[in-house]
Amino acid sequence: DLDLAIADFESAIGIDPKAAYAFNSRGFTYQAKGDIKRAIADFGQAISLDPAYAAAYANRGGAYQINGENDRAIADYDAAIRIDPTYARAYDSRGSLYGNRGDQDRAMADYDQAIRLDPGLAHAYANRGSVYTGKQDYDHALA
Repeated sequence: DLDLAIADFESAIGIDPKAAYAFNSRGFTYQAKGDIKRAIADFGQAISLDPAYAAAYANRGGAYQINGENDRAIADYDAAIRIDPTYARAYDSRGSLYGNRGDQDRAMADYDQAIRLDPGLAHAYANRGSVYTGKQDYDHALA
């Protein structure tokens, strides 16, 4: 129940208005409801409260990506990676934006890094397979 979750996050914020995690979680819930504008605002508030909160940058990047604001999304994924160079999901997400722009080499580099960091990140394998398919490297795509 997303509305009840939002109410709980609002209670947490009322108790501790500096709780970056509560803003981040509420933002994620707003995103699940399709309210991207509020999600972006909450992720931004989480970042303001904790500028080293890599997940909040990555989550805001995802919201920007949904909103079609790809330059802002890449900038947020870059920030998440600067803060936490082991953040595999940020590499995978940034790779998908590079791939959408036709920059397959940068996309491939990000997918490779995501897989090195998290060999269980199935999405990165699927994305990398798509790049191999686009390059007509079917043996690697199938692998």
